[in-house]
Amino acid sequence: MEKQYELSTGILECYPLYAVFHFNSDFYDLEEAEELTKIIDSHYRGRKCVVISNREMAKTVNPIVYEKASSKSVMGIAIVSNNEDVKFEAMEEQGLFKGAFSYFKSIDEAADWAETVIGAY
Repeated sequence: MEKQYELSTGILECYPLYAVFHFNSDFYDLEEAEELTKIIDSHYRGRKCVVISNREMAKTVNPIVYEKASSKSVMGIAIVSNNEDVKFEAMEEQGLFKGAFSYFKSIDEAADWAETVIGAY
């Protein structure tokens, strides 16, 4: 791990090709998305990455965050959870993100996918 950040909605762990966001809030709106985007763009300045969102429970994600809080660094998003409600949320969110997007049941699977996504750029 390169660095860990404490955000208002969770912990962000930055690795060379991906960042794991341990999402621990019930909601995610534009203000929270801008906080994450600012840290990602600062940490990965000049590099590409994938954000792995580790979600144990279903969350309320405002769809506008995908339109208004875009990052120059993020090439893909992976949602990780064993919760079926989160899987349904991920399917809804997939159409909102212009980039690689997938759902996984483990962080290891998502990390392997992230390396493939970054290798494609």
